Amino acid sequence: MAYGGDVANLAGWCDMKPLLNRPCNECPWRRNHPAGWLGGYRPEDFTQQIQFDGPPLPCHKTIPGDGTDARAMCAGALIFMRNSCKTAHHPDYGNALDTIEPDTETVFEWSHEFLDHHNNPEKWLERIRAKITRQR
Repeated sequence: MAYGGDVANLAGWCDMKPLLNRPCNECPWRRNHPAGWLGGYRPEDFTQQIQFDGPPLPCHKTIPGDGTDARAMCAGALIFMRNSCKTAHHPDYGNALDTIEPDTETVFEWSHEFLDHHNNPEKWLERIRAKITRQR
């Protein structure tokens, strides 16, 4: 990522297309994603990439293992941008945001929600344990 890491450049973001309109089941922008599981990156790396108009984030599930470029932009990141009324000024976004609908139920709406979730895995674990206990 441009601010703190270089995920977007490693993934070959230049040729990505906004093919996905829903976040994948492993998307870190989903509210139910395991807290802190960000592939070794800090939560701030993700939010800064979007807040400071970095290049589009790739969907990690569309990055082929052969070293070629990611095939799609991260739908979760695009939905997050729509949820938080963020526009894209980086030219590689094209009209990607026009293809995505907001969804505050599934995807975080604000950066502080994303940061609080991923910086506090213990809090997330407590919620999961409580949910499992209620289901018994």
